[in-house]
Amino acid sequence: MASTSCLKVVVYGLDILCTLLALVLISFGIYVVVSYDLNEVGSLSAYAYVALGVSALLIVLWGYLSAWRENVCCTVTFIVLLCLVIVAQFAVVFLLFSYNESVASNLSHPLEATWEEEMNSPGAMSLYENWFQCCGRGSPQDYIVNDRLPPDTCFRNHDKTKPENLIHNGCRVEFEKYWQNLVYIFNILGCVLICGELLLSVISCCLCNTIRNDTRRTYY
Repeated sequence: MASTSCLKVVVYGLDILCTLLALVLISFGIYVVVSYDLNEVGSLSAYAYVALGVSALLIVLWGYLSAWRENVCCTVTFIVLLCLVIVAQFAVVFLLFSYNESVASNLSHPLEATWEEEMNSPGAMSLYENWFQCCGRGSPQDYIVNDRLPPDTCFRNHDKTKPENLIHNGCRVEFEKYWQNLVYIFNILGCVLICGELLLSVISCCLCNTIRNDTRRTYY
């Protein structure tokens, strides 16, 4: 059986890994909330990533302290709470995976406000059009039906002299694809976090058993 010191090193290593993953998820969620004017579903999705990270941080901190103190009672409590957290996190990640397209669609909602702003203040859509190489909300036709010509940002290399340079992809579709890919990546990170926590729970069980055996030996 592995020694207590070796198991503690493994626990500390997993604690650090889970902490880093949790911080990444929290940072992503906060960035989305702060940077975009989201609707209710979009905000809920962003806060879900924050919740995943915060729950992991709190339980990992407890695990670190339990391993450091080599206390059987604290370690057992940590393992039980960790299992409960894992179940809750799994449910959240499962929902995020199941409704990936819906989440991406709601996170793309800020583009609608930008398009409305474009109608009142030409140039508001330029950020999206330059970023995603797209034109209008759904297509260049969006400008035409509003009695406007597509701006320079709707043309490749901003060259309006050649009609074939006109970009026909709408920004809404491209923005949703962007969010689908991004959400998928962070859902995978959530799965990696859960796997790390599962491994941490197993190693913590071994550590708890080793600590108990060491305590018994002190009586002989």
